[in-house]
Amino acid sequence: MIQRQIDVSLGDRSYPVYFGSELTASFAPTCQQHGIPRRIVIVTDTNIARHYLAPLENNLKHFDFDVSSVVIPPGENQKSLQRAHVLYTALLKLGVGRKSAIVALGGGVIGDLAGFIAATYQRGVTLIQVPTTLLSQVDSSVGGKVAVNHPLGKNMIGAFYQPKFVWVDAETLRTLPAREIVCGLGEVLKYGVVFDAEFFAYLEANLDNILKLEPASVLHVQARCCELKAHVVSEDEREQGLRAVLNYGHTVGHALEAAGHYRILKHGEAVLLGMIAESFIAREMGLLPPDVHERIVQTLRRLPVKLARSSFSSSRVLKAMAFDKKSVEGKARFILPIRLGEVQVVDEVDVPLIQSSLRYVFGLAGKGSQ
Repeated sequence: MIQRQIDVSLGDRSYPVYFGSELTASFAPTCQQHGIPRRIVIVTDTNIARHYLAPLENNLKHFDFDVSSVVIPPGENQKSLQRAHVLYTALLKLGVGRKSAIVALGGGVIGDLAGFIAATYQRGVTLIQVPTTLLSQVDSSVGGKVAVNHPLGKNMIGAFYQPKFVWVDAETLRTLPAREIVCGLGEVLKYGVVFDAEFFAYLEANLDNILKLEPASVLHVQARCCELKAHVVSEDEREQGLRAVLNYGHTVGHALEAAGHYRILKHGEAVLLGMIAESFIAREMGLLPPDVHERIVQTLRRLPVKLARSSFSSSRVLKAMAFDKKSVEGKARFILPIRLGEVQVVDEVDVPLIQSSLRYVFGLAGKGSQ
């Protein structure tokens, strides 16, 4: 049943985010409530399809929706123009018109890719986000940022395209590998550092319960993160100011992903390591007190991410950083913490300091979690 609702306020494009567990039976009635077109195409991957596709299809068909599905392989490398072309072709062959809806059933990759398709197919069709990973439930499914990657950079080709609603079912977390929960918690901790010291303290105290998917803790985390994200998106939909602070950990994180050709690190793991690096930079620049840096790093290191130093070179990471879409006049833009609950945008970070932060992260990651 639906346990919580948070609204993203964007005028006539406002939409709700629904939270609960065992929500499948309510999905089609909610689609009817929101006036979703009868023609629906579900986009998902093979991992998710195995668990959740048939129940969702059956629920929609029971309420007389005309449902088709497109199932693709899993993985970040699917977020490409090549895969988008395959999806466009599938939609055309299915005879899908403008009065239709795309349901993005999956994690961040599916949400970004299917959202990009919805934004661009026949100049835009209705989109519903059904995130199935912790990372996508607390962050990427809310806010309308949809994109595909380019070999030279992550999310370089995309749009802002809001869904009609977001459907967060905690039950989908039960079938996730432990690594995916860790990925999500990287983004969760980001919200505590950036916006809410009290929330960060809650995460410190309850991290073990969240890792075990204790229901009350998970619901609190999902709702609080989306509440914070909804506020930011409502104030700054197109990332002209406030929304940029959500990129804490992402300047280094995206560069690590790209340097590993999106195969070595998952997005949440890269962001987690990026937050450690950017906390180090903030400390070395005198922006972040050493004790707060230590508190951030020790909490992040409770999440198991291990990385072989030989997997990367600093030069490759720096090269990837140069292509980051957040760069300003060729300089990498960093979101650096100055205390728990507050960050600062910094465009002037010396290359030697960035290199030092990477050595610091490689040293910690090579030792694994504590």
